[in-house]
Amino acid sequence: MDYRLNNQEKEGFRWIPAIIRNDFLRKLIAIFFALLVYFMVANKIGTEEKISNVPVDIELPGGLVNLDARKPTISVTVRGSKKNISGIGAMDIKVKAEVVENKYIAGFPYLLKLSLDNIKTPFGVTAINFNPKEIPLSLERNDSKKVMVEQKFDSIQNLPKDYAVGKIKVNPAEVLIIGPQSIIKEIKSIQTRPIPLDSQTIESFEYQAPLSVPDSIKVSPLKVTAQVEIVRNFISRTFKSVPIRLLQPTDDQELLKVELLSAPNADITVYGPQSKVSLLKPEEVKSYIDVSALQESGSFSSEVYCWINDPEIKVKNIYPEKVKLKLTRIKK
Repeated sequence: MDYRLNNQEKEGFRWIPAIIRNDFLRKLIAIFFALLVYFMVANKIGTEEKISNVPVDIELPGGLVNLDARKPTISVTVRGSKKNISGIGAMDIKVKAEVVENKYIAGFPYLLKLSLDNIKTPFGVTAINFNPKEIPLSLERNDSKKVMVEQKFDSIQNLPKDYAVGKIKVNPAEVLIIGPQSIIKEIKSIQTRPIPLDSQTIESFEYQAPLSVPDSIKVSPLKVTAQVEIVRNFISRTFKSVPIRLLQPTDDQELLKVELLSAPNADITVYGPQSKVSLLKPEEVKSYIDVSALQESGSFSSEVYCWINDPEIKVKNIYPEKVKLKLTRIKK
């Protein structure tokens, strides 16, 4: 087949200068090889630069965990033209290496060996060297177990006066934790993040509580349901040696002589809201016996009563419950 141009086709290329038009294919091939040689030489004699703190991404098998919290780094020496190298930082270079599980020996550092094949650089830049060549890793096998969930509150003091946290039910009561064996064995329980309480909390409530997860540990599930009972806070308080008073009619025509044959004091235990009971003064607790119903002289056993001027404070116990007395009526 004849690829030579005919006269009409040649006329179509008259606008191209003869120096380019004559023997055009050979000149095009020469330009191609010239550019190829240029780029090869430029790459060989290009600028070199050392990039520090290049992070190494470590691919771990599922059965192992890296105890080192910080990602390891290396220094990489790259070569390229000034234009390509300018502006390149540590994050522009990607280094990935894989841990081989069957080479791991428990109790010994794992030496992660690197090569130039692990390093990927931007276009037009080549990695020619790096340090260190090996990275010691503190690896450990993963373990798992179930532990109890403990609830935590932001501040019990935020509750209104006389209110307190009663029974608490957490569902699920146990969660699964997964992590390094040395850390897992020391964990006895997992706490919730603080459950909120405030001055408006006077009723029981349900709360979805996230768990506080230690470093290097995975937890399932990440949240639990906490059912929190809010109760009115009542307390008991005992007042010792409260004087026993006499309750008798004032219009009696006869003089009434009362002689206590038992101790003239009683121990009074009261029960009520914490804020009121804690502020109750001894003189506000009044114990007494009622002799107004006794008509004849003689010895009697009379019940001891107590009066407190606050309906929310109740008398829980009086000791002794009864006292012995001698009653003598003397006419005026």
